[in-house]
Amino acid sequence: MTAETILLALLVFAMVATRPLEERRWRAGRISDRTTTLLVLGRLPVLIGGFALITGRPLPVLVGMTLIAVLVAAVLYPLVLGRVRRAGRGT
Repeated sequence: MTAETILLALLVFAMVATRPLEERRWRAGRISDRTTTLLVLGRLPVLIGGFALITGRPLPVLVGMTLIAVLVAAVLYPLVLGRVRRAGRGT
């Protein structure tokens, strides 16, 4: 197993392991719907950027991939925020 593989596995594990902690805080009312939405959508650029960095992509490719992921997250923001708000109401 290479160092690259271990780093990628740790990155994915961190993305998965932190989600239940955030959900508990959100359900307890300690973080807002908007913050929860940003945390959910923020995983995409972090995962894409981390993957590009760990695999040694050139800087322009790394930045481009991450920017595309940020744009996708921005487009999805209203949809995800609505879903988070509906989930918070229990409907």
